[in-house]
Amino acid sequence: MGREKEDNKMKKCKPYQPLTDKTPKYTIKEAAEILELSPHTIRYYDKIGIVPAMCRTDSNIRLFSDFTISWLRLIHCLRATGLSIDGVKHYIQLCLDGDSTIPERAELIFKQEAVLRAQIDALEKQMAVLEYKKAYYQKLLASGSADPCNPATQTQEEPNIVSQVG
Repeated sequence: MGREKEDNKMKKCKPYQPLTDKTPKYTIKEAAEILELSPHTIRYYDKIGIVPAMCRTDSNIRLFSDFTISWLRLIHCLRATGLSIDGVKHYIQLCLDGDSTIPERAELIFKQEAVLRAQIDALEKQMAVLEYKKAYYQKLLASGSADPCNPATQTQEEPNIVSQVG
């Protein structure tokens, strides 16, 4: 029952909420499930040395604490924003170096936020194109019509949807 309560605590944890319990208690499989990552990805992060406070048993089996899970969650978030492995390593090292590095860490996060916002803008434009095409195909499906804009059998020119959605 205690393990189930801890699992629920982890699932309810916000991605940016650090956990401080350093008691090793999760196997790599459990950590992967908590983080929704593959064990391979977690092993890779450990192998390249970017996971602080990694614990191992006497048999060299990785064990994860809530604290380690918090680091992995941050590492994966930074990677998902497009930050390079070297950038993540640098950020982790800055964290470990202490509060004197806050300005540099803040600058790195601010820059990465700008990168992510640009990615979001690009994705929103791509989504608008897909929404246009979805409505187009729904109309074709409802009418049973052929696709006059299909490049393979094109009988008319498709409108410039980029200018319509941009």
